Amino acid sequence: MLVSLRDYEGVLKDLGKEYFIQNLQYVTDINAWAQDNNIRLSEPHQPMKLMADEGAGLIMVMQSDVTGEIDDVITNLGVRWALKDTATNMDKKLNSVKKRIIYCFLKEYARSVKRIGDDELVQDEWVLSEMESLGYFKE
Repeated sequence: MLVSLRDYEGVLKDLGKEYFIQNLQYVTDINAWAQDNNIRLSEPHQPMKLMADEGAGLIMVMQSDVTGEIDDVITNLGVRWALKDTATNMDKKLNSVKKRIIYCFLKEYARSVKRIGDDELVQDEWVLSEMESLGYFKE
């Protein structure tokens, strides 16, 4: 299934405002963009990359159209989460394209939060907590 992140631009802009990300940029292929700009992606399937620019502040670079990338990110989350909780099914918890895109956005942001560090599971816990507090699981 092809998903255009531009279709969710309103939600992404609202998230950006919440987390001081001033600029959303779309690229055709984030892997090619990263390679061209000598930037390491945090996760091979992550369709977003948070960047800091002195003049422009925080920028979220996003692949404009995605197919299975978002589902792969959620599958990886499910594998990690099984170490903590085998009862929660992440496919069911993140049961819409919108929730999955929000998860990807916040997951990429979580990597920049100093108190979280590089622990993927701690990042996941933070993201799910943020999604809960922002009301996305009530939809």
